[in-house]
Amino acid sequence: MITWPSPLTDGATLAVWAPSSPAPVAFPRRFARGVESLGSEGFTVRPLPSCEAARGVSTLEPAALAEELHRALLDPEVDGVMAAVGGWTLLNVLPHLDWQLIGEAGKPLIGYSDLTTLLNSVSRRSRLVAFHGPMLVSEWGEAGGIWEYTREEFRALTGGAGLHPGRPVAEPPEWSDELLWWDKEDIRPRAPREGERIRTVRAGSGIEGTLWGGSLSVLSLTCGTPYADPPQDALVFLEAEGLAPDEFAARLCQLRLAGVFDRAAGVLVGRIGGARACLSGFTGFDDVLRDLLPAHLPIAAGYPFGHSTPMLTVPVGGRARLDCAPDGPPRLTLLAPTA
Repeated sequence: MITWPSPLTDGATLAVWAPSSPAPVAFPRRFARGVESLGSEGFTVRPLPSCEAARGVSTLEPAALAEELHRALLDPEVDGVMAAVGGWTLLNVLPHLDWQLIGEAGKPLIGYSDLTTLLNSVSRRSRLVAFHGPMLVSEWGEAGGIWEYTREEFRALTGGAGLHPGRPVAEPPEWSDELLWWDKEDIRPRAPREGERIRTVRAGSGIEGTLWGGSLSVLSLTCGTPYADPPQDALVFLEAEGLAPDEFAARLCQLRLAGVFDRAAGVLVGRIGGARACLSGFTGFDDVLRDLLPAHLPIAAGYPFGHSTPMLTVPVGGRARLDCAPDGPPRLTLLAPTA
């Protein structure tokens, strides 16, 4: 039985944790903008000491980062923990975490990218839903404020309003993959454009399962470790950016050989920002999905997961239903927790 964390109500205190990179130190203006933006939502924002550190490949030592998270979760004045930003070093922290403590605290953990490993592990080991959602520097620090779709989805899911039975995932009207260098060029919002459409890649209907997944590159890091352990009925959701189809195929093949899709009920793929062509000119990401994923799995693509602006908040460990119609857009429905 998996439980949902306590909701983030108005006035809640969010601790900000930086286990993946020293981005708060490297990009102080964007970090400050994120703190202000999250505070304008009515949250009390409490940056943890890791947000002021830049040592070696990360911020603090792995054991110290784990202890910092434990203290925040045990603090009665803290209602949830949001990652400052992604990076590459959270995998080093996982062996030091107390999964029972995290589960018993029952507080929401929020992030994506490098946080993929933590979110999946919390759902599997702590039996607690975690949120693949916006982080302080990358989303709340956006020039002009967080995108409205991102904000609305975050507030609905983490605040509990999105837990009514049969909540469909809505498609945002526009998105952006414009790259503006932080603290140098990001003095204006990124330019929107028409969104990549949510679409059926392979048909299949009435598929229910448990949401598991995240960053394709970070999931690849877990292969051969104890942390690549999707549930038996996983709705595997994947997101990436800046890939060409050949690298996309290689990373999918790695997950398939590791047995990830043996436990899957269906596959959901996010928009790929900054997508590139192969040297041959080939750009068929959907063809790669059909060729490499097991033939019985329904596949839908084009969702605003992870490195997508705007982005959906995904309840990792939560239940969902996927209907991939052969002659129309797919439907992804987030299901309320059972009593």
